[in-house]
Amino acid sequence: MPIMSRPFVISWTMPVVAPSFLLSAARPGRAGFAVVATLSVFASAAVTTWVFVPRAGGMHQVEPPQPGVAAGETLNAVLNSAQMYVNQKEPAKAEAIMREAIAKFPEERELRVQYAQVLLAMKKNAEAYEQYVAALKCGAKDAAMEFMAGTIASTLGRLDASVSHYSSAQTIDPGVAKYPLYLAQVQIKLNKIDDAKANLLRSGRIDPDQAIVWGTLADLAMRENKAGVALQHIAKARRIEPAVTDWRLIEARAMKRSNKPEEAIKLLVGLDQAERYSPAVLQILGECYGMLSHPADAAALYASASEANPTDAATALSAAEWFVRLNQPEQAKKFAQRASVLGEPNARKMLDQLK
Repeated sequence: MPIMSRPFVISWTMPVVAPSFLLSAARPGRAGFAVVATLSVFASAAVTTWVFVPRAGGMHQVEPPQPGVAAGETLNAVLNSAQMYVNQKEPAKAEAIMREAIAKFPEERELRVQYAQVLLAMKKNAEAYEQYVAALKCGAKDAAMEFMAGTIASTLGRLDASVSHYSSAQTIDPGVAKYPLYLAQVQIKLNKIDDAKANLLRSGRIDPDQAIVWGTLADLAMRENKAGVALQHIAKARRIEPAVTDWRLIEARAMKRSNKPEEAIKLLVGLDQAERYSPAVLQILGECYGMLSHPADAAALYASASEANPTDAATALSAAEWFVRLNQPEQAKKFAQRASVLGEPNARKMLDQLK
């Protein structure tokens, strides 16, 4: 009797590392123009499909079953029944079957991993993590399994546990670039910046064609006010992914920090309207126009952005502030009124001052 007629397949959603920079924009005329950029470890989601591949050898041998380990036919029946309920979109029934099987065969690693997949599909990440921890105790060291455990731990906010799992994965298989990359991302969240930089460089040595590695290193250099170092790293990221706006934005920030506002402006003015009018890009362009003593250009930029996004209170208020600098009260009132209607509390104060 074959162990399985088909692989056991579950599709589920797991956040993965992505180059997403969360930029908070300070307003012109307030305390500084600094753009604060941080990497988000789990900023985007990707659908992962996990396919069960039966263990060669022992699992299809019925006699004699080892203590605590499922005989092949029993495991086959459990997985086929669970798969049937997964296909019927009844994961709770699949969970019940596998929970009962785990109670009978607690040392069956594949069963625990499959159970974890069902739990992930049901968004029971904490329970899935516990199954991965148990599975890791059931057999030989497994880098991919440590990596999955680390990823789930991170989504649960268990950052120290995540670091431990990712470090184990890297030790077991030091030739995989994503292990030190993911480890570095968690270390950034823990503010272990030197460790993170070391792991990013390690990942870059394994696979130098990862723009996220060099973009992250550039962002960290900017935090340390090392614009020259940031420009070296971001140049690599942009060579690999020239169309990614995040990398262009970091380069513009580094140019501005290096007192090259004209070059920073050139990097950003060619973006399409949706990107050009995003808060982060508006912020840097406004700062650069300010450095060049071109407030009229900044006011025109924010006015156009506000007209394109008339429900954005923050952009409207910024436009009003630039027109105040230009001593154009009527234009300032127009945008302050818009911001006030949209609920911006500081707009009412500005309107009172303008009166």
